[in-house]
Amino acid sequence: MEKMPDTLNNLRDIYGYGYASIFDDVTDTVQKLHISKPQMAVIKYLFIHQQATPTELTEALNTTKSATTHTLKKLAYKNLITFKENELTNDRRSKLVSLNENAEKLLIEFLSNIKDSIYQDIKGISEEDLNELHQATEIILKHINGGRVNETYPEI
Repeated sequence: MEKMPDTLNNLRDIYGYGYASIFDDVTDTVQKLHISKPQMAVIKYLFIHQQATPTELTEALNTTKSATTHTLKKLAYKNLITFKENELTNDRRSKLVSLNENAEKLLIEFLSNIKDSIYQDIKGISEEDLNELHQATEIILKHINGGRVNETYPEI
């Protein structure tokens, strides 16, 4: 465990720099549609879970019903989500929310910008270092919250 402090510092630097660098690179994607943090949280949730009821979103995002309704109205106005009747209940008022093609295009652009930014950072490393980096990323993915569990990103 003597390498733990150095490893923690390295990961802090990677995550910190990576977040700042990538955030700068992809901000245009989000800014062009004026997507707020709560709206991005809904998009992320729907991207991972495919669909949800407004109640599920409220609970998962730890917000209020009125805040969720407001956020969903904004996303619908921006033509990023669709509503359909929830066929799993007998209540015709119950709706399911999902991302539409416009949101999927936005996310693909967003993820592509992230991938391009990372590529620029690592494109010059040796094959040996690339293999070690790959092994390290596999280990990180096994241990971080989310990792690859229930996440299905499109190939970009």
